[in-house]
Formats: sequence, C-alpha cells, structure tokens
Amino acid sequence: MEKRLIGKPIATLINRVSKELIQEHELRPKMVLIQVGEDPASSYYVKSIIRTAKRLGCVAELLTLDKDAPQEELIGTIFMANQDPDIHGIMIQKPLPKGFEEHIISEKVDPLKDIDALNPINLGLMQMENEVFVPCTPAAVYYAMRYYGIDPQGKSLVILGRSNVVGKPLANMMLWKRPFANATVTVCHSRTKNIEDICRNADILVSAIGIAHFVKADMIKENAIIIDVGINEIKDASGEDIFVGDVDYEACQDKALAITPVPGGIGRITTAVLYSHLVQSALISGNINKNVDELINLKFSEIHEK
Repeated sequence: MEKRLIGKPIATLINRVSKELIQEHELRPKMVLIQVGEDPASSYYVKSIIRTAKRLGCVAELLTLDKDAPQEELIGTIFMANQDPDIHGIMIQKPLPKGFEEHIISEKVDPLKDIDALNPINLGLMQMENEVFVPCTPAAVYYAMRYYGIDPQGKSLVILGRSNVVGKPLANMMLWKRPFANATVTVCHSRTKNIEDICRNADILVSAIGIAHFVKADMIKENAIIIDVGINEIKDASGEDIFVGDVDYEACQDKALAITPVPGGIGRITTAVLYSHLVQSALISGNINKNVDELINLKFSEIHEK
C-alpha cells in the first residue's frame, strides 16, 4: 500500500467513466449549485466543482443568495430547480447561515436530483443498503478504501465528527454488509470523553471534525491508516491563507501506515463522485439502463487484477 493516499488517480478514473458515458449517450448533464453567503471552505469546493464541469462536458450553474436571504427564498429556488427538466442535479452548498433549518431544506430537494444525498428519503434508503445516491464525501472515502485495498472488515474504525454530511452517513456505510465495509465503528464528537484514547485504538481513523490540525501524532497508534476529510482555512507563517486538514500531516505521516494529504486527498475524489451522481441522474432521466457505480467498481477490479 502507498504511504500517501492521493486522490488524483481515483478522481481521474471516476471522471473517465463519467466522460465516457456522457459521450456515448450524448448527454448534457446539468447541475445547479445553490450557495447562501460565502463560507471560505465552501467557496473553495464550489470553484473545484465548476472547473471540473467544463472538462467533463457538464453544465454547473452557481446561484448565490445573499447571506441575509430568508429561508423561503432558498426553498423557492430549490422548487424552481426541481421543476426544470433540463436540470439533473441540485446541490445545496453547506454550511448554511444560522437560522436555516437544514432538515427542512434537504427535504425540499427532489430525491432524483439530490446528487449529494441529503434528502431523508435517500438517507433512509441508504441505511437499508438500497442502490441510491449516497453523500459524496463518504462515498469518496469508500472509493479511496476500495482503490487502495483498505478493507475495514472487523477492524476498529473511528470517525471524528457526527455531521449529517459526513460522520453519520459514513458510519452507516462502514456498517454495510458488503465488501470494504463490515467495520466496527465508533463515532466521536464534541461531547466524547477520552477522545484521544479512543483514537489511539483505531486501526482506521477518519477525521471530519472541522478543526485544523486537531489530530496529533500522540493520538494515533503505530501503523494506523489515517483518512483526513477536513478542509480548514488558516494562515501560514508568512500570513498567507492556506487550506489544511484536521490531521497534523507532518507530525503523523511517519507514524501512520498510510495517510491522505490535504489538499490533494479526499476532496478531489468528492468532486468526481458528485459528477458521477449527476451523470447517473441524467441517465435515469433519459431512461438509459446504465449504473455508474457498477462501471467504476469494474474499473477498480481491473486495476487490482493487474
């Protein structure tokens, strides 16, 4: 296994599958990204999404609402996107400003256009292991584990963070009765006691806690696998703004068996997953019987057979 678990080869493979399907079936997949305000980490992700659209032959339209916009304005924007047959995917960029009821917002997105899988219908079907869209970042972690041959079956897998976007759905996925799941899962959060001790017992540690360099070398055990989902903006020694993960990469890399970098790790895969979902939605809209996930897993199998 590689020491540095970079996301580029995985994202490239997923994008290749998406692009081949777009060209083969002459698709014009279109998504609408709706952002309220301008959270730095959120804007960083949005820029990555828009750059990728042109390379794949997709359309990504950004609708930005003022940070003081009422919740009703966002709901109205979602409703219009739901009704537009030319739009195949809707993504509500998180975090939303304080006062917005995220569970109500998520319910308003058409499940068939819910490419980031935050509608309760999709989350419920995912829990039952049905074939539906799953949240993009947990899916990116799952694909990374498949690509690099990290099998969590029977191992202690600790997740830092219990968000509806990453922590909770990833915990559920890692409990699936299927390959590259079947883990023994512990989820830690702000109320967890002895969090350092729990982390030190993890065979696989996934951090999605949103605190820059939270995970130090003394919090991981020797030869643990570290997957860093965090994207945090800080200032470097010269005062420049940079993005770093939840894990102190420099401190942990020698002790870990394998570790994802930030940037260049899970985030890059997440964008590719989002577009694979968009393509799947376009296929469904066109009544084309193709499964993007099955084609991606076939590519993974071919790599492992070589």
